[in-house]
Amino acid sequence: MTDERRRTMDRRTALQTTLGTAALAVSGCLANDENGADFRIGSPWKPNRDPLDGGSTIRRLGITEGLVGVDYDASPAPELATDWERRSDREWEFTLREDVTFHDGEAFDATAAVDSLTRTVDAPAFEDVPIDAVEAVDETTVAVTTETPFAPLPAHLSRNEAVILSPRAVDDDGSVTETIGTGPFAVESFNPNTEILTARNDDYYGQVPALESVRYEVVDDDQTRRMKLENGELEMARILPHETVDALESTGGIDVYTPPVPRIRFLAFDTDSEPFDDRRVRRAASLAIDRQTITESLLDGLVDPAVGPFSPSITEWANPDLESNPYDPDQVRTLLDDAGWTGTAGETRTRDGVELSVEFLTFDARSLPLIAEVMQDHLAAVGISVDVRTLEYSAMIDRVNQRSFDAYFTSWGTLWYPDPDRLAELYHSTAASIPHGYGNDRVDTLLEDARELDERAARLERYHEVQSIVVEDAPIAVVTDYTNVIATADDVRGYEPHPTESHYGLEAISMDGE
Repeated sequence: MTDERRRTMDRRTALQTTLGTAALAVSGCLANDENGADFRIGSPWKPNRDPLDGGSTIRRLGITEGLVGVDYDASPAPELATDWERRSDREWEFTLREDVTFHDGEAFDATAAVDSLTRTVDAPAFEDVPIDAVEAVDETTVAVTTETPFAPLPAHLSRNEAVILSPRAVDDDGSVTETIGTGPFAVESFNPNTEILTARNDDYYGQVPALESVRYEVVDDDQTRRMKLENGELEMARILPHETVDALESTGGIDVYTPPVPRIRFLAFDTDSEPFDDRRVRRAASLAIDRQTITESLLDGLVDPAVGPFSPSITEWANPDLESNPYDPDQVRTLLDDAGWTGTAGETRTRDGVELSVEFLTFDARSLPLIAEVMQDHLAAVGISVDVRTLEYSAMIDRVNQRSFDAYFTSWGTLWYPDPDRLAELYHSTAASIPHGYGNDRVDTLLEDARELDERAARLERYHEVQSIVVEDAPIAVVTDYTNVIATADDVRGYEPHPTESHYGLEAISMDGE
């Protein structure tokens, strides 16, 4: 479609006509159960139509796809692009699939890909990705030029914000009017922040799903999701509390999955203000935390203690030499003594008449307040008095962004895109998205070099060194890895949890009897 035609035609009318006459190349027969779908998912995450604003759910449901996907080894993999080549330090070419159409019948080609990617590149979400230009070389080739050498480009193009939408999905003002992708499922109805009903895309280029339709429902309350599953109102309940695992496993008709995912719980310090401007105090606080006790007593042994951002069970980018539970009260006392904070056992330490008292901010999710209270006890045992304040997430973020905190306890996905360039968002002095004020010239140099290099071994060496340095500098104290708890009806077949949560793999799922 030319730009002129796109400007003059009524997009919504055209889309409705296509839906009615071609049925979107999607199965028009939804299962006739009371919830309007033959597979129902309950999750706390609210969906949004626009990939640039909360696009993870539409990606996970198999509605949208990017040029690059993420495989079960947590590595970049072909999706709408069959392969790619780094032609020079700053030039890449992506070869596109030739047998793909959007759910509205529009052809997927290089022009459509460039239009969609240009919108992504111009968005705030991609402002730190040094893409200079995206161009169509021919109908099946897209060229991407970066401002600087940038090895992790394919991983960044696997991000949810970089999925490819149909030209008719985006209005002239840049807003998304309909979520129209290329995936194995197409949107049948969409109620933002509430639910999505999808139907099978019978013309999908890959594995055509056995499921005819899927309904995604936002269910905020953990126990309600569990009850809906047990009552047969859901076939899948996601993000359930760790403490429900034993009960779920003993409940008939339910299968339970506890896959590790690349997410960490960590304490971030304000490194610009007392007392955590002193590396010795930050390191002491980290060493005072008994991570093994936390994971075993609070999290039922379902997650591992952690000290680095990556789990060795998920990716080789993890530094294997990091000690998983560096609990050492004796060293804590030595560090605090050296920093001038003194006191007797069982009392809060002081320096120059000032008590070593700090505030930890957190929010009520992912067991964070419960863990924070246990850490409070651990630090009190070595003379650090901690006041834990649990806020609404937005209120905590406001405090953090205003740099009005001593430390905050939060959770963060470490392979949101499958490349260790993500470490720059944790530790780089100017590129970090995690407020802490930390800066280390050696860490900056390693991160900057690693994102330019093409050789994996050379990148690995640099990222391992970064992880070793920041454990000692302790701008953050990583406490645990993370495990999702997902439960399904026991007649669900073919479900395999994805290591980075980038998709649910619904195209591979079937139900007994199908």
